[in-house]
Parts: sequence; structure tokens; C-alpha cells
Amino acid sequence: MKTKKRFNFRKICYLMLVLSVLGGISMSYCFGNELKENNVKNAKKIVKSSACVGRAYFEEIIKERISGLELLAGKLSNTDVSNRSEMSSACKNLKRYFDDVSLVGTNGVRLYGNCVYKEIAGSEGYEKALSGVSNVATEVTLNYIGNDEICFFVPVKSGKAVQSVLVGSMLLENMSNKLYNSGLSKEGYVLILSESGDIISATRDICDIGLEADTNFFSYLNDSRIFDGYDSQKVRNRIKDNSETDFQYRYNKKNYVITTIPVSVNGWSFAYISKGRNKKIADIVITSKCMNYLRMLCVELLIIMVMLIYAARSRQRLIKIQETYDAVSRIDKTMIFEYTFSPKRFALKDKFENIIDKDMKPLMGEAVYDVYEYIHPDDLSIRRKLRKFFESKETFFTSEVRVKGKTGEYDWYRVSGCLEREENGSPKYFAGKLTDASKQITMEKNLVQRAENDMLTGVLNKKTMEEKMSNLLSENKADRYYIFYMVDLDNFKNVNDTLGHIYGDKAIADTGAELTKVFKNQALIGRLGGDEFAVCSSYDAFDEESLKNYIIKKAEQIKEANRRSYTDGANVVNITSSIGISVAPVDGTDFETIYKKADSALYKSKKTGKDRYTLFNGELWKI
Repeated sequence: MKTKKRFNFRKICYLMLVLSVLGGISMSYCFGNELKENNVKNAKKIVKSSACVGRAYFEEIIKERISGLELLAGKLSNTDVSNRSEMSSACKNLKRYFDDVSLVGTNGVRLYGNCVYKEIAGSEGYEKALSGVSNVATEVTLNYIGNDEICFFVPVKSGKAVQSVLVGSMLLENMSNKLYNSGLSKEGYVLILSESGDIISATRDICDIGLEADTNFFSYLNDSRIFDGYDSQKVRNRIKDNSETDFQYRYNKKNYVITTIPVSVNGWSFAYISKGRNKKIADIVITSKCMNYLRMLCVELLIIMVMLIYAARSRQRLIKIQETYDAVSRIDKTMIFEYTFSPKRFALKDKFENIIDKDMKPLMGEAVYDVYEYIHPDDLSIRRKLRKFFESKETFFTSEVRVKGKTGEYDWYRVSGCLEREENGSPKYFAGKLTDASKQITMEKNLVQRAENDMLTGVLNKKTMEEKMSNLLSENKADRYYIFYMVDLDNFKNVNDTLGHIYGDKAIADTGAELTKVFKNQALIGRLGGDEFAVCSSYDAFDEESLKNYIIKKAEQIKEANRRSYTDGANVVNITSSIGISVAPVDGTDFETIYKKADSALYKSKKTGKDRYTLFNGELWKI
């Protein structure tokens, strides 16, 4: 009898697996090429569309400022330019457009503004304006404090004759911020280029693609690899000819798509560059041809998947178990540990080098205590807590400690675990986990700080100041005095009225900072409200004279620190401070009494000339 030929099913599976892999590689190659070509085309469309929108936005910025200056020029033809008040009022509406607005006579002499610090007379923009043409400067200049700016020139006419020139200066930083905040920078980078390739303005993130504000764009392209039939010289020629360009280039191992479009100002061009990709594709666009390749690839992958499942079913179970364990241990940097008492042994189930700078092998005997080397010195009390826990009848433990990381900085971790005991109650086995709690604990501390601190100055608010000072006064330690300084700014109202509330807020914030410098975290510092501050400093006095010297020394430092001037460039306001001082327990033992007496002393300082301090006439001494 003839025996039936037996098929080797395993060999057939291997053969199908090999054929499927080869077919999958072929389909992947075809699919990748088709996808790449279509996505590059789509990327160029998106970049060009963004460039068109960006150019319109940039031209609107220029037009808006030129129009504002021309409107002002019309008003100035009937305004007395020698009257600074009238000029300031006329220029007020342009403050949101320009850092500075100046008026220059036909002889180049400044009539108003800060252009005395600039080389206006003889500049190309100024000469064009004298001929009656509104224009934008072709070059970047420095303003009176050394910042880069671009100038706008508009003639002021009386009839047909030009009688002066308005010069509006816009900081390049403000131009850059406007371009960055336009929304275009979310998916790309914006540059304004001159005909010579100089960067007139750009979004502040261009350093991400290897560009700086003083980099010549054509030199940058010389260091890049350009695709689509372009080279650096061709790009230069097209920009000089005010022609659009769109091409790909590769710089620093990343690929970019760029479109340049000429704008209606000085022959400049608006350039929009896509975010860099490690491969030459921008956004995924799948055509019908790509879909056919994809379907075929899916069939090949399905066959490969079936073969692999059949060949390694049991192994997949083990891998899944291991992955489940690894996933659990990686949650929030969780490290699982175990500690046995007899013999003493401490071991981590995961790689501790994820936290510290070296792997930690199981510790035996007295070496188990080496783990405390990585605990913050202020948190070593956890050792005592653990010992107390082991000696108790409890079975669950939790605490927070700071652990030293690879960089030498400490991060918060939550230690939690369960204790298994012998029949006689003695500890047998302790297992637990070390979980990263930095975000949670930091958030809790931030919430406490925001509840306790004044938002403007960062010092304590009035409620917290009262609570903390009341706690200090309740300690009632022998030979310890608590000096309460009430500080009120002199002439503060003039800061707000003359310079505005922004300068007022700065004066208040500066006062909080200066008081902090004077006492260097050795006292409670708080803001009671408005421009009124309080400081509570403790002092262990040997005698009455040393206490008095300390009080006077700190009061003088407070006075000196609060002698400041504020100016907006046109006006100057000087401020000082008046101080009232009371001492506990001499003048009282509760916050309300100490507060009232210091307030009374402060009132006396105000009434007797300001910029001085007064000690309440308590029993310690009188002045």
C-alpha cells in the first residue's frame, strides 16, 4: 500500500512567514514613497497658505501704523508743536503702536520726542518724507536706550509744503511678538527678509532652526541642503526679483518647507518655514493609490501576525505578565521594595538607577542603613518613625521623604507599605513602594503659599501675619523681645497720580523686596494693605541698651532701603517711609495691642515730618 505523503505544517508556516515578510517590505516601500510625495505637496500648500495669511497680517501692521502717523500729521498742521502738552495729547493715541513718536523739522532739528539720540537727518526715510512720501526705514536703528527698532516716516504738510516730519519708532521686539502671537508660529517660523537676505524681523523662536537675528538668510542656506531644483543663488535672485519661492531644504538633520512672498514694503519678502521634520513629510495625506498599498500591506501584516501568534502563543502570555508588572512599577516612578528582618535584607524589585546615579544591589546586615544616605537630612526622622511603627501593632505605614536624584537635587517621594508579623507580633516582612509625589506635594505647598502670601509682593498677607505673630507672642519666652515695625510709604499717592498705577504697584513690590533684604528671612514680613507693611523681628536681648541699638539699626536700614525714585522718563517722584515701632512684651502681649501702639507711633512719624521712625512710649524707655 502506498502511504500518504505527510505535509510538514511547520515548514509551510515558516515559508508563508518569509513570503509575507518579503511582501510586507515591498508594500511598505511602495506605500512610503507614494505617501512621501503626496505629503510634501500638501505641506507646500499649507505653508504657502500660511505665508499668504502672514503677509497680509504683516502688511496690515505696517499700514495701520502709517495710517496712524498720517492721521496725526493732519492734526499737527494746526497744532502748536512748541507746546509739549498739546503734542503729548496729540501723540497719546499712537502709544499702542510705537515705542516713541518724534517730530523733526526740515532742518533735522528735533521738535518733540527722543529722536535726538538717533541719526534721523540725512537718513533715506527722512529724505523721502521731506519729498512728501510716507515710508518705512529700510534699515534697523537703535533707540535712545540701545534697543533695535524700525522707524516710520510721514511728512507733516502745510498746504503742499512739508513743514516737518513725524517719526514713529517700533521696537523690533514688539514686531517679533506680534508675529509670534499671530498664531502662525504654532506650526512654523516667520521671517521678514530684505533683498540682501538680512533678517529685518522674525518670531523669537527662530533659534530652533539655527537662525539668529543677525544671521544672513542666504548664508544660512549655503550651509543647508536645498531640494526641488533650487540652490542658494537661485533663491537669492528670486527674492531680489520680488518673486515667490517655495522649496524644501535640510538643516541640522531636519527637513523644512519654506515659502517666500514679496511684500509691498521696501522690496522685503515674507518667509514662512514649517516646523522641522526628521523625514521629508509634513502632514499625512492618504490618496486612493496609497490606500491600495495600505490594504495590501494590512493583508501581509495580518498573515505575519497569525503566524507569530501560532508560533509564540505561550511566550506571549509570559511577556504580557512581565509587561503588566513593569507598567505597574513605572506608574509615577513607583519603586517596589521589600525588607526582611531576619536576616536583615533590603532589596528593590526595580532598577533604582532610574532615580539615583547608580544601581543598588540588595543590602544585607548593617548595610541596609546605607539607604538613608539618599534621604534629605531634614527627613531622616523617617528612621525613627519606621522604628516606632515596627514596634507598634499597626500593619500599614505611610510617610513622605525627599530622595536625592541623579542631578543632586531632592524630589519628594511617598513611602507606603504593609508589615507582616510573626505569631508573637514581632515584625517578619515589610513590603511597599516608593512613589514620586513631587507634583502633588509641590502643588499643596503652592496652595498654602498662595493662601498665606500677598500676590503682589510675595510677603505674608494681613491675616497670615496676624496669625503667625499671635503664635509667636503666645510663646512667652524669657529675655526674648518681639519688635513690631509698621512701615508706611511717604508720597506714595503722587506715584499713582503722576506716574500711574503700574509704577505704584512696582513701588509696593519693591518695598516688600527691600524689607526682605533687610531682614534676610529672619523676621515675619507682611503687607497690611495699600502701601502699609509690617515686620515682626525677634531679639534675645542681654540688656536694654543692646535691644535699643538693634531696633534703631534696623529702623535706619528700613528708612535707607525705602528712599527711592521712580520716573516715566518725563516725571520723577521721590518716596520715603515713616515707621512706627512697638515692642512685646513691653508694650503688650497680644497682636491687637502691639498693632495699635505701633500704629500710634507711625501716626506720630507722619505728623512730625515723615522719613523717620518713632518708638511707642512703653515702659522699656522713652524717646
